[in-house]
Amino acid sequence: MAKEKQRTVEVTLDNGDKVTVVVRKPTNRVTGDAQRIAAKVWTDCIRDGIMTKKELASIMKANGMWDKQKEKEQEEIVESLQKLEKQLYIGKKGSKMKVSAAKKIAFDMRIKRVELRNLLAERIELEGNTAESLSENAKFDYLVANCAFYEDGKNVYNSLEEYNDQSEDPIAFTAASALAELMYSLDKNYEEKLPENRFLIKASLVDEDLSLVNKEGHKVDSENRRINDLGQYIDDEDNRIDIHGNPLDEDGNYIPQLTYTHENGKPVKLLDSQEKSEDPKKPEEPETSENPKEEQEQTES
Repeated sequence: MAKEKQRTVEVTLDNGDKVTVVVRKPTNRVTGDAQRIAAKVWTDCIRDGIMTKKELASIMKANGMWDKQKEKEQEEIVESLQKLEKQLYIGKKGSKMKVSAAKKIAFDMRIKRVELRNLLAERIELEGNTAESLSENAKFDYLVANCAFYEDGKNVYNSLEEYNDQSEDPIAFTAASALAELMYSLDKNYEEKLPENRFLIKASLVDEDLSLVNKEGHKVDSENRRINDLGQYIDDEDNRIDIHGNPLDEDGNYIPQLTYTHENGKPVKLLDSQEKSEDPKKPEEPETSENPKEEQEQTES
C-alpha cells in the first residue's frame, strides 16, 4: 500500500467561513532546511544553559521527582494493563464471560491508563522544555510553514515568522495536526483503538464519544447509573439527582422534600429564586397565636 503523500483538510475559520488546505509531506530540500533550523536551536539552547533530557533525568532523580520507585510503579501499571488485556480477550480458553464482567475489566483498564498518564505527566511536561524538545519543535514549525498550501498551490504562509505569528489560528492548528499524522503515522482515532475501547465499541457499551451507555443508549457511569453530558446524575425524566437518587435543582442544590412550619404549626412558604429576585424586600408572614384572645391582649398591652 502506497504511503499517503498529502492530505486535504477543510478548516472552519473563526468567522464561520470555510477554507480548504492541502498539507504535503516535506521534500528533501525542506527537510534539510528544517534540520539546520533544529541544529541551530539546539546549539543556542546548550549555549544558554538549557538542560538536555539526560541532565533533566539526573536532576529529577536527585530531587526525588522521578526515582526508582516511580520507575517501578510505571512498570507495574504497564504489566497490569497487559494482564487485564489478556484477561479481557483470552480469559480461560473455552470458558464464557458475562458482559458485565468484561465491561468491568475494560473499565479497570481505563483507570490504569489514567494512572499511567498522571504518573508520566510531570516528567513529560518538564521534558517539553529541554534542548531536544525545543529543537524538535522548531524543526516541526518550519515544516508546517513550508508544507501547507491552498487549493491553487499557493503557500499558506510566506515565512516561518508568519506561521509563528498565526500559530494559534484554526488553519495553523489543523495543518500541524494533518502533517503530524502524515509524518509520524499518528492516528487521530487513537483512543478508539485502545484494546479496552475496541471491546466496548464492539459490545455497544459506549457511544461515539466513548462514554459508557446502557441498553437504551443513555450515558451511565461505571455502576450503570444514568448521567448527563456533564457527568451529573439524572433520573429517568432527565432531572438532576444526587448519587442516592435525591432530587437536585439545576444548580446542584437539594430540593426540599419536607414541610417547614412556624412554632405555631403553620407552614412556612419557601420562595423560589425567581420570587426572591422580583420582590427581595417582601416581609415574611408574621407568626400568629393559636389563641385569638391572647393575641388581642398582647396587642392592647
